[in-house]
Amino acid sequence: MNPPAGLPDISRLARWSVSSSKQGLGVANLLDSSTDTYWQSDGHQPHTIAITFPHRHQIHSISIYADYDRDESYTPCCIRILSGTDQYDLQLLKEVHFDTEPRTWIHFPLSNDDTSDHSSSSSNSSVMAHHLHLVFPLNYENGRDVRVRAVRLLGPPTNHEMFKRDKILPFTTPEFYMYDTLR
Repeated sequence: MNPPAGLPDISRLARWSVSSSKQGLGVANLLDSSTDTYWQSDGHQPHTIAITFPHRHQIHSISIYADYDRDESYTPCCIRILSGTDQYDLQLLKEVHFDTEPRTWIHFPLSNDDTSDHSSSSSNSSVMAHHLHLVFPLNYENGRDVRVRAVRLLGPPTNHEMFKRDKILPFTTPEFYMYDTLR
């Protein structure tokens, strides 16, 4: 995948789990570098991908690869993105219903006040969260199980000026910036 310029892939910093999976088609397939492999759920809808960071983390956007041509009724037609400080206080950030069948990477910029279109990735805002849940309540053709070929979490831009802007402490690198606020 080619994430939008300047946005680092932070997917490996989190712990991933899924609500269910067919044998051999688990969460590891979401994070490999191939769009030929996939996670396939097994069970009742809605299906969920749970993402947990060890500490609160900035997340600029989420990219999901779905391919209707290869997966047909397994392709999700609705995605809900929830975030929170733990799994019990999750709040809906975004709900997207697709107008056309997806056949590529779909980018979802995140922010607490984001009202932009899901295909745009120009927003510089981000969400701070410990937990993210991707919920797949509906599939095309009323399919029961869902297939997602890849998911990537993208961090905020790594521009050093962004880290200095509106901050009390004069930190200039991401490593020091993470200590700018107290939890």
